[in-house]
Amino acid sequence: MDNLEARQAMVRYAHMLYAHKYAVGTAGNMSMKLDDGTFLATPTGSSFGFLNTEDVSHIDASGNLLSGKKPTKEIFFHLACYEVHPEITAVVHLHATYATLLASCEGLADGVPIKPFTPYFVMKVGAVGILPYRKPGDPAIADDVREKRAYTSLLMANHGFIVCGKTLADAVSAAEEFEETAKLWYLGQSLPIRYLTEGEMKNLKTNFS
Repeated sequence: MDNLEARQAMVRYAHMLYAHKYAVGTAGNMSMKLDDGTFLATPTGSSFGFLNTEDVSHIDASGNLLSGKKPTKEIFFHLACYEVHPEITAVVHLHATYATLLASCEGLADGVPIKPFTPYFVMKVGAVGILPYRKPGDPAIADDVREKRAYTSLLMANHGFIVCGKTLADAVSAAEEFEETAKLWYLGQSLPIRYLTEGEMKNLKTNFS
């Protein structure tokens, strides 16, 4: 995908996430890796709902601006994601309501913060790493990502979540699934949920890995 096509895709998905209320105000950011090893990212202080192709930030592998507006202040944890997961080409970070509520709960541990009860969370999101609380924009988040290199999905304590994908479409789809599963988790807390068995989850991972 060339630079212009990638910019157009980023704008399209940003508008969609905003329309679905997965991103509000200027919260959240996303990035893409281009074929030449440079990156596109949403600009700092920008709204997904009003993003346009000219404003999208184009940066090199060190985070230096090549064109467009100044990138999100959290670009360094995006670059850390690409560093530890060379197979990915997109990162989506959201502060969506229910996933952020989940991220604010005490006692979360790496692996399965929500006991799976739908196959789609297992297939699209998978195991989740838990990052400690940091002030938004803290460069130390990049080191936290490196320490949790076993995970392509991450909950950020009291902040939100990060999803890495082989394509932007994959990352956005997984982010949507993360938020919807967190919503189901919250709404179903008082219900007698039938959870997936270990065998059922293993079968899903085997067939959809």
